[in-house]
Amino acid sequence: MLITEDIDRLLDLGYSIATEKNFVTLFDMILEKCVDFTNADGGTLYMASEGSLKHLLDINRTLDSAGHKNSITEADKHTAADDDTDIFTYCYHHPEDVLNIPDIYSDDRFDTTAIKEFDKKNSYLTQSVLVTPIMASKEEVLGVMMLYNCKDVGHNIIPFDTDYERMVQSLTAQMANTLTSMMLIQNQDELLGSFVECMVIAIDARTPYNGKHTKHVARYCMEITDYINTLHTRGDIDVFITPDAQEQLHMAAMLHDIGKMITPREVLNKATRLGEGYSDLKNKLEKIRLKMKIDMLENRMTPAAWQKEDELLKSFLEQLDTFNTAGFLSDEQIAFIDSMAGKHYTDADGEKIPYLNEYENRSLHIRKGTLTEEERLIVNRHVTYTAQMLSKINFFGKYDKVREIASNHHEYLNGSGYPRGLKEDQLDILTRIITVCDVFDSLTADDRPYKKKMTLDQALHILNEMVDEGKLDGGIVTIVTDYMTKNFDSLLVRMKEEEIRDKEEEESKFGDFQQDGARMEETEKANGVLSNN
Repeated sequence: MLITEDIDRLLDLGYSIATEKNFVTLFDMILEKCVDFTNADGGTLYMASEGSLKHLLDINRTLDSAGHKNSITEADKHTAADDDTDIFTYCYHHPEDVLNIPDIYSDDRFDTTAIKEFDKKNSYLTQSVLVTPIMASKEEVLGVMMLYNCKDVGHNIIPFDTDYERMVQSLTAQMANTLTSMMLIQNQDELLGSFVECMVIAIDARTPYNGKHTKHVARYCMEITDYINTLHTRGDIDVFITPDAQEQLHMAAMLHDIGKMITPREVLNKATRLGEGYSDLKNKLEKIRLKMKIDMLENRMTPAAWQKEDELLKSFLEQLDTFNTAGFLSDEQIAFIDSMAGKHYTDADGEKIPYLNEYENRSLHIRKGTLTEEERLIVNRHVTYTAQMLSKINFFGKYDKVREIASNHHEYLNGSGYPRGLKEDQLDILTRIITVCDVFDSLTADDRPYKKKMTLDQALHILNEMVDEGKLDGGIVTIVTDYMTKNFDSLLVRMKEEEIRDKEEEESKFGDFQQDGARMEETEKANGVLSNN
């Protein structure tokens, strides 16, 4: 079969339309090629959006070559109401009618005021027009295209050949199919994105002590990958992070702590060594002091023995808050706790009450931090939970590594991380970036009551120490150090402003719902359904 030049061009165009992934390029391609194939002088493209037709693109060969570009109509938007005197909205409402009009001025069905004004303003004459809908299906109209002033070989304006109607309809149908697929993918991405946002709210709401952590890590990941690409563009480094890889990393960062939804709140939110047991221990020791005093007054205990034990308990109680909250416990403090751990009180009935039970003793022996070894293991399991939960989500295409990246954010290059003890050759660059950003935010966070916020210099020093220990990627830490040294303060300001805007938007959207909930809660309290505590 002989393929003519026109057929060959159509085949190439059809393939380009079917494989295009960018909305703007697709719109521009279809309008320009339809103008070329029909020998039109110009074209206008409107797309349907939220009940109206919005003007997107114009081509006018004559006016463009003269150095200025104008729209065939002055309005940027045609309301898709039942105004069939407008040629675009008529085509939108009557997609079965392809309008092939030899002379638009002589067709009294439509209001040509805007066209006449355009012609007058630009010393132009619009004559023949071909207006066709862009159909996604027999029922759905995605937009309207108008081509105007078809020309013959002598550049005379002539009516559009009826063969052009079928050709334009075929091309716009291919465009509609591609556009529908693109919109479906976009909708899937938006749905996944909104689901992730919902999960982030749930994750951070479970622990008030790092409620901003997830979004901060995601933001740091994006800032650092953008900076990596800037350095690549300058020729300073060979590494480049593609847009798809950036999206993958952002998604993983937003989900990296999803496993904390399963972690027990009493462990996750444990801000002190004793946690909720602080008051219980304090009350127990105060009661022991009171019982000992009664024992002394009733001659079951000598005054000297009572005084010695009472002074010991008093001293311990005076230091208990420090033992419970201090960032680090000294050998002397640990020795004092040890001396208390071996003591107990025996009441009149012979019951032995230890000054410190097993859990209290283990908790107060935590030199640094607030978690016992058992509790730390429980918290560490959130990574395993993250992997299990994300395994239930079908991450496809550009998100195919989200689960792996999110699940490995506590792994270190030297194999000392958890949960699997992976090593350098098993951790890709995206995982290395999220690991550094996660550690950095943990060090610089200002919402952790169990530790003080570190200065930028202190945090960067620790990151570099972790490089020396073989845990973190030195190249990435160098980039983070360089970027944060220059931008950290301004970045914090921007993130704070964004948090305020997000909060205001959330309050605006859900204000009525929250007020209704508050009123319901007050009513339940008044009726005794809820405890005031």
